[in-house]
Amino acid sequence: MRHYFITGTSSGIGKAYAEYILENEADSVVTGISRREGMSHLRFNHIALDLGNRESLLNFQFKVNQNATEVVLVNNAGYIGDIKRIGNASDLEILKLVDINISAVLVLTNKFIQQVNSSLNRIVLNIGSGAANYPIDAWTPYCSSKAAIEHFTACVANEQQVTNGSLIIKNISPGVVNTEMQAEIRKSNHTDFSRHEHFVNLHENGELKLECTFKDGLKYGKTVKYYENGKLQVEIRRVEGRHVSHFYLTVFLQSI
Repeated sequence: MRHYFITGTSSGIGKAYAEYILENEADSVVTGISRREGMSHLRFNHIALDLGNRESLLNFQFKVNQNATEVVLVNNAGYIGDIKRIGNASDLEILKLVDINISAVLVLTNKFIQQVNSSLNRIVLNIGSGAANYPIDAWTPYCSSKAAIEHFTACVANEQQVTNGSLIIKNISPGVVNTEMQAEIRKSNHTDFSRHEHFVNLHENGELKLECTFKDGLKYGKTVKYYENGKLQVEIRRVEGRHVSHFYLTVFLQSI
């Protein structure tokens, strides 16, 4: 059986992925890590944790179901922060973004490797963003944080190769989806954010896919990168059709 640990399960992609697993994998269990519970299920366990609280993060421990043969950590939680250009952004917002988007991912992955028995199949999936690959006006901390996690993923994969480790780690960018983060982006000030109108139009024109369910799929050009043995093995830049969103989040499990 699989035991999933998913951060950010109170809404958005994290909640949708947890619901999909519980609906379609009868022998899997999910531990959701978030400030708010967001859902209820017999095979779902919620751990209340603020990923921006360093003391709470440092005290966190992975408690794996005794029947699990495979354990999956999904670092999904993310924070867009202050949508303002550097020089106008809040220092506190920058620090909060770094804690949630970078520090929490590194610390949880570190604890995962330390605490989850290496005799089990261990997988880490980091939910990335296309923002890691190109600059976006007024998103400098967010873009930088996603670029950091993409490189972190490659570095850990390289360490596993050097040490003949069995951990599998991957970074996946699911693209623009209809989540609370998108709502925050639309609330930003157009004088601070030159692409404000673009994101408003995505919503108004119905171009935000997923809508917090894994049944409708994604359609538009997304990037998926898979790292095996420290090397980038395959990069898919455009996939279309039904259940593509589920594909992005589970094809790495099927390749084992």
